[in-house]
Amino acid sequence: MNKNILTIRVDDIFGQKCGCPICLTKRISEENACEYIAGSAMMTPEIRIETNKLGFCERHFDMLLKTSARLPIALILSTHLDEIEAKAYESETAFGKNTKAERGAEFEKTCYVCNRMNDDLDRFLHGMFKMYAEDESFRKLFSEQEYICFPHRNLLLNNARKYLKKDILKQFSQETERLSKEKLKLIRSGLEELCRSFDYRNVGKPLSENAEVSPENAVCFLTGRQTENEIEIMKDREE
Repeated sequence: MNKNILTIRVDDIFGQKCGCPICLTKRISEENACEYIAGSAMMTPEIRIETNKLGFCERHFDMLLKTSARLPIALILSTHLDEIEAKAYESETAFGKNTKAERGAEFEKTCYVCNRMNDDLDRFLHGMFKMYAEDESFRKLFSEQEYICFPHRNLLLNNARKYLKKDILKQFSQETERLSKEKLKLIRSGLEELCRSFDYRNVGKPLSENAEVSPENAVCFLTGRQTENEIEIMKDREE
């Protein structure tokens, strides 16, 4: 199939074969969005209008605070607070319909970075499913992934029907389920080994690496984020 920016990106993400590819693309998208906000986007009027209106969730506030861009973050926060003050504190009564408290609560439900990530993920999935439908070599690459985490297994299976015809859909569903279930079994095996190690009869017996990190791996598998080890591997590759 013809290559373009999107298909090249999908190929690159899946070509890493490191953890869940959807976790990887979400992390990259998230980091790029935060860098963008703390950089050139600060002085872009249409972006500032959006960040003033939407603000950020707790996670992305934390990520922004960890950047070295103190001035851009301070300016973004200042005008966001102006928006909050105008809509949630000033004018009108605090009672009745559309109260100040209700308007204020709306700010807690929105995040500019989350919106940007969701839009980016939609584009990525569109390209991925198109490649799976048309490119046999990509179908092979998909089957060679380390695993698909639980939330992204659900995401892929729930969206596949919109993009894939019946014959390809069956293959995709089976491969996605396999990649997720094999990881589930590995994590459960590690957790069981870890639990057994607390039995007095097993005191002093060495633990496998899989068992040592099984709680962390289980949480990442259940929540849809990369493990610390996967992040380190990817950053080493980038360097």
